[in-house]
Amino acid sequence: MGGIIAQDGFDYQLWDGLVRLPAWLVDPAFEEIIFEGLEDMEARFFAPQAPRGRLLERFQAKAGSLSPSEVCEVLESFFSFEKAYPQASRVHTLVTPRMPPTLAWLARDPARVRKARPFYEPFDDMAAASDAELRRRLVQTYGAPLGEFVATSVDVSERNLPDQDAAVAQFDTELARAFPTLDANRRRVGEAFAALAELVRRSIGVPLGAGTLVHTIERVLGESLPIPTVFPLHIRSDRNEAQVSALQINAANFSGGPVGFPPTTEWTNLIAALDSTSRWLRGRGVSRVRIGGSYRLTTAIALGFSFRAATGFELEVPTRSGPWVTDDRPGSDDAAPTWLVEEPATLHEGRLIVSIGVLRDPAADLMRVGIPSKSMLRLHVSDPLQSGRIAQIAVATAKRAIDSAKTRLRPEQIDLFFAGPAAFAVLLGHRWNAMGRTQWHEFVPSDGQYVATALL
Repeated sequence: MGGIIAQDGFDYQLWDGLVRLPAWLVDPAFEEIIFEGLEDMEARFFAPQAPRGRLLERFQAKAGSLSPSEVCEVLESFFSFEKAYPQASRVHTLVTPRMPPTLAWLARDPARVRKARPFYEPFDDMAAASDAELRRRLVQTYGAPLGEFVATSVDVSERNLPDQDAAVAQFDTELARAFPTLDANRRRVGEAFAALAELVRRSIGVPLGAGTLVHTIERVLGESLPIPTVFPLHIRSDRNEAQVSALQINAANFSGGPVGFPPTTEWTNLIAALDSTSRWLRGRGVSRVRIGGSYRLTTAIALGFSFRAATGFELEVPTRSGPWVTDDRPGSDDAAPTWLVEEPATLHEGRLIVSIGVLRDPAADLMRVGIPSKSMLRLHVSDPLQSGRIAQIAVATAKRAIDSAKTRLRPEQIDLFFAGPAAFAVLLGHRWNAMGRTQWHEFVPSDGQYVATALL
């Protein structure tokens, strides 16, 4: 019976993997899956801030009933992998139809705590108490090292898949959840599931990329999956933000707040993540990016700089009045904003000081800290920028003035001080090509002065 049992086990892990597939296909960071690699199944995701630039989700699927000791063996195998390859996986998952009665809580409580964390993020004491209670119970059950690992890195998924019909029904549900506008009949969904299963059986131990999986589904369905053509990039700040379907970059440590901004040397970590994402997208032939989230001005210009027009990107930048789109070119009917431009006579300690203000003028703040007006390129527009087109005209005007002063005075670097909307800073970075070494500064209202942040 060994071969039959093994086949049943493989069917179970195959079906579970295919049921999970629709949710992965709408995750912009998803790259590949592999069956029977180092684990029953693994999915790989682009993760620019992870040590290896990628993260795995690893699954052991057990079709039969497990004893408590067998559950422990699976958890220990996950722990052994984590110790051998730390921070390679974001989650290890045990999949089984039903946990032993004495461990039923293990399939319920960790997931419940994990899902609730974003909601309780503003309430540190509540979240900490919930995490501590879960950790205490797991340590009590499995001991300190293993229990603490399970608390942070393991999921248990109870999924009953007695046959392929049940798997197809769950696949159909997940496909509809991931692509709510897709109108596919049940027969074709079943055929797509069968085609995917056949593809996997021919590819044991071989990675299957997202493109191949999408093509397999679309070929059988006879229509395209409604996958967005604009790549979503979400910047997370220190605010409590809703979960979104986008590639997320954590910029919480670069949001100012009570601890202030990090030194210039630490900004290289954020810029490296943005640059890595830019290279990854270019490698995939992606040129259009929709920016989301919340971010400070330095992060905004770093965003635009990493996805510059010169490297082939077009951006959609959110504003209250609608997105500013970089390939929505200004026309003859778009009135150019009126800039106040004061040219510098000299450099300041070998640097070109550039003060750019939209509505608020930073020049007065700079003169208060000893930068003379004769050493400052002052650019100020007193009216709001009404559209992305007008903002692009303003960016072009500012860049020409800076380039002219740079050519005339030949500074060692540009020191840039800005006050205005973050969307304008993104557009400025998007066009900041061939401008040389530029030190950005961020205003700290509590201190009433600027601090050095990112060096571009």
